[in-house]
Amino acid sequence: MKGEEILDEECTCGCKHEGGHCGEECHCHESGENCGCSGNCDCGGDCHCHDDERCNEDCDCENGHVCCEHGEEYLDLARRVQADFENFRRHAIEDIKKARVDGQISVIEAFLPCLDIFKEAKKSIADENVLKGVEMIENKILSSLESLGVKKVQSIGEVYNPHVHNVIAVVRKEELENDIIVEEYQSGYEFNGKIIRDAKVIVNKKED
Repeated sequence: MKGEEILDEECTCGCKHEGGHCGEECHCHESGENCGCSGNCDCGGDCHCHDDERCNEDCDCENGHVCCEHGEEYLDLARRVQADFENFRRHAIEDIKKARVDGQISVIEAFLPCLDIFKEAKKSIADENVLKGVEMIENKILSSLESLGVKKVQSIGEVYNPHVHNVIAVVRKEELENDIIVEEYQSGYEFNGKIIRDAKVIVNKKED
């Protein structure tokens, strides 16, 4: 008994098999029983190097472990998840940009009828000083819109362009070329190169 107690006190292999063998190497597998050793043990018993259910890089279990056997599969899954997240993030950024542009266009479109009123009001103003004041306000609004990327579509004297002009009437003037715009009924506008409202125009037509 005394000898066994000494063996237990000096034992460093972690093996407590009742056979009472203590040494540098564990031979519990010779008895075919589970020694309960933990860590890197080649005794053939149950592997305890995955007690935390996570793969240990130092695990040398002969039979392997589920996380060791399918490590590459999990890595591929992680890569797919990361790729999906990157696609989601990119689409989210694009959606935010589009929503911002749509919001700006909505505000700009709300101002356009006001500019139309300026145009109609100038036709009925006889006082030159009042007219200059109205034109000053109109030009200030147009300048502010231009700083945001809004530009007025050129019409009078230009050749009719179906992409930016909407013909509402035609006239016949022999002195002018065909498809020349002679009058602008309603101004058109573009925002950062995108037409947000066509110009309504009257075009010269010498031939049917």
